[in-house]
Parts: sequence; structure tokens; C-alpha cells
Amino acid sequence: MKFFKNYVLPFLVLFVVMLIDGHLSNLLTNLFSNDIHLLSHLLLILILYVSIDFSENINFVILLLIGLLYDAYYFHIIGLSTLLLPLSGSVVSKYNSVLMTNRVSRFLSVAILVFFFEIATFALANVTQLTRMSFTDFVVYTMAPTMVFNLLFFLLIRPILEKIYL
Repeated sequence: MKFFKNYVLPFLVLFVVMLIDGHLSNLLTNLFSNDIHLLSHLLLILILYVSIDFSENINFVILLLIGLLYDAYYFHIIGLSTLLLPLSGSVVSKYNSVLMTNRVSRFLSVAILVFFFEIATFALANVTQLTRMSFTDFVVYTMAPTMVFNLLFFLLIRPILEKIYL
């Protein structure tokens, strides 16, 4: 029972959030014009809180599996999330004591995580020729709206996450 509660349940929660995240991003993209691409990063926000309870190794393995599933389900190419999620999780695990000290640092941590993930995903997608969008268009039509949405969304769900994880 302890194994299920400590390892399987958090993995299942992250998996369900990964699915919700992708479908929420799809819904947001369809609600706005074709130019604006709003992406939900609820998974990254949750990683910040879930990583409190895990060692770096367990965190890495769980996020590697989630990254593989994310890539297979959404990108149909293994690599982007398989690399970035465990890397993000490792940084969060290593600096968790600093990142989670107060509400302002948690807010800034979400901003940094979303920024890092978006920039790294864009860079890797450009290198692998999965996108032909210019960097300027990316910043204006994807990055800025995504940052604003995720930071507002974080402020909305922060009290719930703090009750559960802190």
C-alpha cells in the first residue's frame, strides 16, 4: 500500500494531468484566432509541487516515463518532453528548498519553468524541423500568451495545491 501511495498514485495523477493539460491546450488554441497559440502547462506547475516528496532519482524516473508518454501521445516523436521534463524535474528537486520558500518564489518558479520549457521546446522543434515559425512570431503569438495564461492559472489553483502538498 505504501508503494502505491508513494509512487504509483503520483505517477497516475501526473499522467491524468498530462492528458488534461494537452486537451486544455487544444481547447484554448481553438477558442482563439489561428495566430495565437495558448498552451497550458498545468503539468509543469504540478511537477513543482509533486517533486517535494520525491528523491531526485525517483523524480527523474517518473518524469522520464511521463515525458515518454507525453511525446508519444502529443508529438508522435520521442525526444522533446522525454528530455525536458526529467531535466526540469531534476532542477526543481535540487533547488526545491529555495523554490518553495514562499508564495513569491513559487510564482517566479512557475514563470521560470514555463519560460524554460517553452524556449527549449521551440529550440528543439526548430533544430528537428518540427516548426518553421520565426522566433519573433513564437514570442508574440505563443510565448507571451502562454506565460500570461499559466501565471494567472497558477494564481487560481495555488491555494488548492498548497493545501494538498504543503
